[in-house]
Amino acid sequence: MAIKISGETVISDTKKIGRSSSGDGRLNWLEDVDFTDFHPAIETLGASDGINIGGTAGGGTSLYSCTLTTNKNFYKAPAGSIGVSEYGHQVTVYLDRSASLYTPTFSSQFKFTTTPSFGTDRYWTLSMVAWTDGNFRCTLVPFDEQSTPSSSFSNFGGPLGSLQWNNQDNSFGSGTPWAAAGISFLHNPANNRVTVVTSGGNSREGTTQQTTYANYTGLTSITAVEVQYNPGSQSCTGSNCGSNSGQSYGPLPTDDGKAAGTYYSCASSSVFFGWSSEVDVNSGTDSQTLAAFNSSDPDFKIKIVCAEGTFYSTTNVGTGVNLFTNYGPTAGIGGI
Repeated sequence: MAIKISGETVISDTKKIGRSSSGDGRLNWLEDVDFTDFHPAIETLGASDGINIGGTAGGGTSLYSCTLTTNKNFYKAPAGSIGVSEYGHQVTVYLDRSASLYTPTFSSQFKFTTTPSFGTDRYWTLSMVAWTDGNFRCTLVPFDEQSTPSSSFSNFGGPLGSLQWNNQDNSFGSGTPWAAAGISFLHNPANNRVTVVTSGGNSREGTTQQTTYANYTGLTSITAVEVQYNPGSQSCTGSNCGSNSGQSYGPLPTDDGKAAGTYYSCASSSVFFGWSSEVDVNSGTDSQTLAAFNSSDPDFKIKIVCAEGTFYSTTNVGTGVNLFTNYGPTAGIGGI
């Protein structure tokens, strides 16, 4: 049986939906239907709006959009019990907590299986049905938008575990025997990392260098990149100590102005901590430089200060540094 409105067929006997065109009595099916008529209008909730489920006339809006600009309470407007004409009314709210993650609350007529916990999710879909007990049965589902990479700063190791930090050099005969060990740090912002170069060697075998990296992700607006070293103890004994060192650095980092436990900026220029030992023909004694990395602090620590907070990357070198040199016709004996 066809359905008519004001004498005009709107649903035919064959269940086609249509309407007459230009009053000529001819029905145009489907192609003459404006399907937007079947989509609920969306209403934007302002700062002081309530949720009107049906209102007093049994009508009301079914679809809302709400972007919070403050912590907001949702309530029925007008307040009061749900009327018979409102039973079964379904409402959806597209909720945006904004970047500030404001928190919505709900009046006692909004019933949830569990109390909503919003956490760090920004976007939510709130669905509710008007129930015969005068309450709204509600579900609240978050949309987990893909986030930016998590902020992290990895510890560094690699060559620090295999480098010959326990260097020993014995030289007999002529010449100027030396032994050295060092480590440098330099921020490389283009590749999101701090480059760490370790070096060690002696006058018989030359110097070996190895490179490793302390990598980071998700760190923005970096304002400081600093590094420190933390030996439990360090010393130089014998000849060529202090200002008498024949090397370009050392024999201790303190002789180069690098105090233990102090941060030094490696944001734009390299920071180097170096130890060395050397003797020559005029030396009256052997020379030994020691650094025992046995403090409670990490042996080396990099600190980055950025918009996400303060992050650290650390490593421990284990055996420490033992540089021993002597001059003479036979090999000397030294070690920790």
